[in-house]
Amino acid sequence: MLKIAVGHSNDPESSEAIDEIIAQCQADLAGVQPQAGILWSAFDFDHELVLARINQVFPGIELIGGTTDGEISSVLGFQQDSLTLMLLCSEDIEIRAAIGRQVSEDPEGIAYQAAFEAQQLLKMAPQFCLAVSESLRTSAALTLKGLQSALGNVPVFGGATADQAKMEKTYQFIN
Repeated sequence: MLKIAVGHSNDPESSEAIDEIIAQCQADLAGVQPQAGILWSAFDFDHELVLARINQVFPGIELIGGTTDGEISSVLGFQQDSLTLMLLCSEDIEIRAAIGRQVSEDPEGIAYQAAFEAQQLLKMAPQFCLAVSESLRTSAALTLKGLQSALGNVPVFGGATADQAKMEKTYQFIN
């Protein structure tokens, strides 16, 4: 069984937004400890503060995510300049995160290595992959090719991070 909790805030203050999201998620979780999470954030939030708070409240969580040009959830629908967190809990499903650094130097090879490393952490065969890729300096097609090469017939879902059309830099989050 998979339990999912979602928090979403459009408060412009990072500390207020993450506190609101955590309260929403904790109410949904009813004491269950999440195994993993996905964080989508507008570019201008204090990401270090947000990530530190998530890891303080949910230590050991496998967390991924990144900056976006718009966030959508079942809580607030589509928003811009917001913060949303989805937490996943299961006793039957294994979730692991890995990262590829300097992907623009070798998108295919580094994506392959990240997927390979994630698989080494699993006790079961992977069933699907969720990838959050850098979008400004690398090829999403080559990144996907590397993931598919490492994973075989495992479906790959995900997308690329954004910076609200500034075209300067994006952020990807892990743990």
